[in-house]
Amino acid sequence: MNLDKSFWSEVLNLGIRNIWLYSKVQVKIIGLIYILLTLGLWFIGYGAWSLLIALGISILDIVPVIGAGIAFVPWIMWEWIAGTASQGWWLLLLYVGVEAFKQLIEPYFLGKDMELPFWLPFVITIGCGLIFNIFGIVAAALIIPFLSAYRQVRKTYDK
Repeated sequence: MNLDKSFWSEVLNLGIRNIWLYSKVQVKIIGLIYILLTLGLWFIGYGAWSLLIALGISILDIVPVIGAGIAFVPWIMWEWIAGTASQGWWLLLLYVGVEAFKQLIEPYFLGKDMELPFWLPFVITIGCGLIFNIFGIVAAALIIPFLSAYRQVRKTYDK
């Protein structure tokens, strides 16, 4: 197969569109995390404040690697030190549950929306993280859309 200039321009154009698709996937995930956090915080006993707290933590969850831990870790530690250890344990359970959910659902959405095997975004993110450290997460966010574009364009050229 001859991969000419038009092939690579199609990959570039589709890759740029896939970056927007990747962003939409991240917004979906943030929305789901917001709902889970709101329900979890409401259950723990934060009442109407759950809506606002969950919004803040969901926004913080965008930060690569650290994410919601920026808010949860000091909050959990404070609860333990302040003598409300049971509240701290509930928060820890919520934090771990939401993060596990995010790690499971993100490859699924990326794979479904970008026509990739569900495991490939996970492997790329882990590999880029190991190679490039924290910058690997940003690199993976660029590699995944362009890899998807390459696979999609290659499929049309193979027909």
